[in-house]
Amino acid sequence: MIRDVCAHSSGAIAVVLSFSVTAAVLAQPPRAHRGAWADTVHGVRIEDPYRWLEQMGSAETQAWTRAQDAYARAYASAVPERSIIHRRLTAVASVERFGAPTARGTRLFYSQFASTGPATRSSYIVDDGGNTRVIIHGDSTERATGRVPSQFFPSPDGRLIAYTVRRVGTRWETLRVRDVESGRDLSDSLVGINGTSSVQWDADGRGLSYVRYPVPAAGQERQTQLRDGKLYRHRLGAPQSSDSLLFELPSEPFALLRHRVSDDGRFTVVNALLPTRSANRIWAADARAPEQGFVPVMDKGDAAYWFVGSQGSTLWLVTNLSAPRWRVIGVDVGNPAPSRWRDVIPQAAEAIDLTGAGVTMVGNHFIVAYVADARSRIRTFDATGAFVREIALPYLGSVWTGFVGRQQDREAFYVLSGVVDPGTIFRLDVAGGTSREYRRPALPYDPSNFETRQVFYTSRDGTRIPMYVVHRKGLALDGTAPAYMYGYGHGSWSAAPWFQANIAVWLENGGVWALPNTRGGGEYGEEWHQAGIRHSKQNAIDDYIAAAEWLIANRYASRERFVANTSSAGGPLVAAAIIQRPELFGAAVIDYPLMDILRAGAFTGGRQFARDYGSPDDSADLRAVVAYDPIRTASPGKCYPATMISPGERDETTVPMHAYKLAAALQHAQGCAKPVLLRVTWGAGHQSGATLADAVDTWADQLAFLSRALGLSRASTSSR
Repeated sequence: MIRDVCAHSSGAIAVVLSFSVTAAVLAQPPRAHRGAWADTVHGVRIEDPYRWLEQMGSAETQAWTRAQDAYARAYASAVPERSIIHRRLTAVASVERFGAPTARGTRLFYSQFASTGPATRSSYIVDDGGNTRVIIHGDSTERATGRVPSQFFPSPDGRLIAYTVRRVGTRWETLRVRDVESGRDLSDSLVGINGTSSVQWDADGRGLSYVRYPVPAAGQERQTQLRDGKLYRHRLGAPQSSDSLLFELPSEPFALLRHRVSDDGRFTVVNALLPTRSANRIWAADARAPEQGFVPVMDKGDAAYWFVGSQGSTLWLVTNLSAPRWRVIGVDVGNPAPSRWRDVIPQAAEAIDLTGAGVTMVGNHFIVAYVADARSRIRTFDATGAFVREIALPYLGSVWTGFVGRQQDREAFYVLSGVVDPGTIFRLDVAGGTSREYRRPALPYDPSNFETRQVFYTSRDGTRIPMYVVHRKGLALDGTAPAYMYGYGHGSWSAAPWFQANIAVWLENGGVWALPNTRGGGEYGEEWHQAGIRHSKQNAIDDYIAAAEWLIANRYASRERFVANTSSAGGPLVAAAIIQRPELFGAAVIDYPLMDILRAGAFTGGRQFARDYGSPDDSADLRAVVAYDPIRTASPGKCYPATMISPGERDETTVPMHAYKLAAALQHAQGCAKPVLLRVTWGAGHQSGATLADAVDTWADQLAFLSRALGLSRASTSSR
């Protein structure tokens, strides 16, 4: 067992999770009526009794969700200590958080997330030779325009910033350009930009290229599929109607387009992420040969390829073709035949963490983030691929963003974070391999009082699985502490602890938090990913169940006080676990989840989930999903854990119908008195809240719900 110090609280608050309920009488929420909807696909009859909940804006669905939400909030509010929980959450959630800086010209630019009252917004900071100021203020932008800043793109010389704003709860954005010196916006205003869109400046800073999608009609954002992306070029000062079309892919209307301009300005590289499999295609345009337009570089869709950098006519790409743990190859744009590829950095024993820091090219060095037993290992290589050194991180943590820099820069910036660490910015001297602190947030607790352990356990089929476990130093592991376990296992994510204000409060009051690295993630490369997706999804579910069994057997918690937790695309994994083994868990908290895999493709960008969960158009995929589908496998009369399901009303990533259907199915099936609650965050998108106040309210209700549902005693939650 490996043991490392990570963090903990000073015990500034005590007894916030104690069980005590007022005598208020709460009416039961309305049960969802069951319709006769069904589909027969590949000879399999698929019941869908809650199809009506897909009409998320209808009066009937709205009335049902409002009543459900009112009951859930009343259930949580009946815990008197909720107000104490809320105050502590506000203090912890209000700490500053930072993005990794981008160096442009003589300036540094970075995002800052901080509370300035009832709401929190992303502001953008410019450090002009030690003179630090806010150039785009999130709160004031919202007050002036009704929109919040989302993405930021400083120009190559640092003179201008392109930035996007959006209405709260939607992923549709408008792009604007601001002069850094004066703080004034130019006349440019570009629409059709989605949260998935890429934006890149031209090398001369006089224009930019961006991916644009058809904008859905107002009110139809959640019901409309994301499709037909196109790449355009915009010249500053010109109307958007005059923008030139650079690239489109009508043969793949549901592909997500991303693009990058090489640091020397020579190449524009387009990546088309295919909707139904973990593969993509790449095209490149050479500014020195504009008459050729975009030429295919990787057009077979046979593997994943990601652009890293370039040298002369060579593109450096990281790929999993014939390399399940990834490798870096050099491909000549003029002759991209596989026989001409050059292995620059061969596949290693460890996997490259593509969902984390991945591979970047800064200071003419490749900075490669490997993951070894779910822990980051950073190595540098020169431009020929020769190993230079291992980079020692300042402390155990996750490289949450980084390594940010261009090929000509001498420094790379990164943010190191953990469960109770919102993230410290470090600047890496690439040639020397040393890091120094740039900015650290002030915290309302002592982070040295928590402890992070990494343990290993065995899954059902004998596979060895790593898991992070975090708790207060000195906590008695006698089975009395409540445990909160997150599961995901999706999209090749190499799961590692990240900052969560609600979990920090849970931990400082004597709780345990666990993160098993289930299959379906990328901890051991593409083979590990494939072993937990599509037809093998049950492996990931088994991994999650085995993690709970291990923690209970080793007295980190008891079944009665064990909380299953997930969010987003992890929804089917954890929901399936509580359906298959309900006796293992005392409660569950499921945030803005994907859930109805068979219907996901009908909404927004839901077709993209088919890469990991399969498509109902494939008969084998369909039968695999039907076997564990949480909505359709819940058995009436069984006793399921007390469950709070928390969607965002305006979520366009995992639209709220997923949560609505799960709540309806579990309420119908529940065979005991344990509550199944639907707690909606109104106005929120794919997050815990539209504002910081919304997020804190959501977390306070969840912790109060757990206090009541688990029957936590004062003795088990008091701080030392």
